[in-house]
Amino acid sequence: MRKNWPKIAFVFILFLALFLRIVALGSFPLGFTADEAAQGYTAWSILKTGRDEWGKFLPLFPRSFGDFKPPLYTYLIIPSVAIFGLNEFAVRLPSALFGTLAVLMTFLVVKELFRSLRNVDYFALIASLLLAISPWHLSLSRGAFEANLTVFFLTAGFYFFLKGVKQSKFLLLAALFFGLNLFSYHSARLVTPLFLGFLIWWKRKEIFKKKSWGWWVSSFCFFSLFLGGTIWMLLGEGKMRVTDIGIFSTRWQIPKIFIRQYLSYLSGEFFFTKGAGEATYGMIPGRGVVYLFELPALIFAFVWLVKKWNNNFLPILVWITLAPIPAALSFGVGYHANRVAVMMPAIQILSAFGLLVSFDYLKKFFQAKLLFSLYSFVFVLSFSFFIYDYFIHSSKILARGMGYGWREAMNDINQIEDKYSKIIVSRSFSEPQTFVAFYKKWDPWDFQKQSNDWLRYQKDGLKFVDQLGSYSLGKYEFRDIHWQQEKNLKNVVLVVKANEVPFEESINKRIIPYPDGEPAFLIVEKI
Repeated sequence: MRKNWPKIAFVFILFLALFLRIVALGSFPLGFTADEAAQGYTAWSILKTGRDEWGKFLPLFPRSFGDFKPPLYTYLIIPSVAIFGLNEFAVRLPSALFGTLAVLMTFLVVKELFRSLRNVDYFALIASLLLAISPWHLSLSRGAFEANLTVFFLTAGFYFFLKGVKQSKFLLLAALFFGLNLFSYHSARLVTPLFLGFLIWWKRKEIFKKKSWGWWVSSFCFFSLFLGGTIWMLLGEGKMRVTDIGIFSTRWQIPKIFIRQYLSYLSGEFFFTKGAGEATYGMIPGRGVVYLFELPALIFAFVWLVKKWNNNFLPILVWITLAPIPAALSFGVGYHANRVAVMMPAIQILSAFGLLVSFDYLKKFFQAKLLFSLYSFVFVLSFSFFIYDYFIHSSKILARGMGYGWREAMNDINQIEDKYSKIIVSRSFSEPQTFVAFYKKWDPWDFQKQSNDWLRYQKDGLKFVDQLGSYSLGKYEFRDIHWQQEKNLKNVVLVVKANEVPFEESINKRIIPYPDGEPAFLIVEKI
C-alpha cells in the first residue's frame, strides 16, 4: 500500500481536476461568448456539411467573424457536438478534458525531468495538484478557449522530448504534440519554436552522443510540416490578426512598449492581486491568476536555485521567460491572462518546488505534522475562497464579460418569431448573427448561402462582419437601432440593449436581466 500511495494520490488529483472542470460546465461561467458560439457553430457546420459557415471545405484556418482562428479547437469540438448536440456543454467539453490531461502531463514531466531528486513523488503530486486547482487554469478549462489547449500540448511535447532524448522512438510523438500546438493558439506559434530550439540546444551533448540521426531527421521533417503550415497561414490569412492587435505599427516605440508590457506579465500585480484584465475568458478581474500562498513558495524556489543551482530547472525558467513575449507584442486592455496561458504549468512546477523547499527548511523549527497541517489548511482555505468567488460571488462580474443573456433571449424569441415578419437585432451586440445561428441550430447549408453576401465587409475595407451597416440571416436583420424610426415600425421584433430605446416608450417588451437584476436585453414587440 505504501509503495502505491503516489499512484493512488495522483488518481485522486486527476479525478478532482476532471470534476472541477466538468461539473455544471454548460452553466458556469455564466454566459457564452461570441468566440465560443462561433467555434461551436463552425464545428457543427463542418460536421453536417464538411464545410465551415462560409462554404470553405475542411478549412485549415477557419474564418470566424473576419479573423481566422487556429483550427485545432474547432476540429476537437466536432466529436463532442456529434454526441451531445450543439450546446454550451458540448462546445466547452474538449477544453475541460484537455485541461484535465494537462494535469496528467504535468505529473509526468516532473517525474521525468527531476527523477534524480529524492522527493520527486511529492514534487510531481504537488505540481499537478497546483495546476488542478489553479484559478488561472481552471477558469480557462471551463470555457471553449483555445488558449487552454496550449497548456496541454506544449507540456506533452516537452515530456516526449525528454523521453525521446533517451529513447529515440518518442521523438515523433514530441514532434506531433509540438506541431499540433502551433495550431492551438496564436501565442503558441511563437513560443513553441523558441522553446523547442532551446531544448535541442540544452540537450545537444546527449543528442550528439546518442547519434540517432534517423529519428531526429524524420522528427524534424514531421515538425516542419506543421511549422510550414503555420508560416503559410501567418503570411496569408493570419496576417490580419497580427496587424490587428500587434504593436508593430508604433515603430520607434516598439522597444518601450514591449519592455513595459513584458514586465507587467511577470509582476506581482498580475500573479497575485489584479490578475486578468477582462472577464471575457472566464477569469475574475481583481483576483490573481495564482494563489497568494505561492508567493513565498516562489521566493524559496529562487533562493534555493541561487544557492544550489540544478540544471534541470533551466527549461522551466526559460519556459516562463518566453511565455510573455507574444502578449507583450500585442495591444489590448493589459493583463491578457489568456495570451500568456502558455506559461502554465511551468509556474506551478516552480511553486511546487518552492513549497517543498520551504517545508524542508521550516521543519527544522517546527514539527513536520504541524507544518503539514498548516500547509494543508492554507491549501484548502485558498481553494475554498476561489471556488466561492468563481461559482457564487463573481457570477455578476463574469456574466457581463461573457455575453450573458443570449440563450435566454433566443428562447423567448423562438416562442414569438412566427408571428412577425422581421426580427431586428441591434448591431451593438458583438457578432449577433453567431448567437442566432448557434441557438437556432441554423441549417448550415442555408447559412453558407446567406453568408456569401457578408463577404462584402472585405471589399469595404472592414475587419469584421458586424461592422457592416446592415446584413441579414433569414428574417433576422442586424443593424443599428434608431428609435425615432423604429418606434413606428409594425409587425417586427426589436432585440436591443436597455440603453438603446426609451424604456418607458417601449411597450410589449420582455426583459432579459443580468444576474444582478440590471437589464441585459430588451425584446420589444412592435404589433
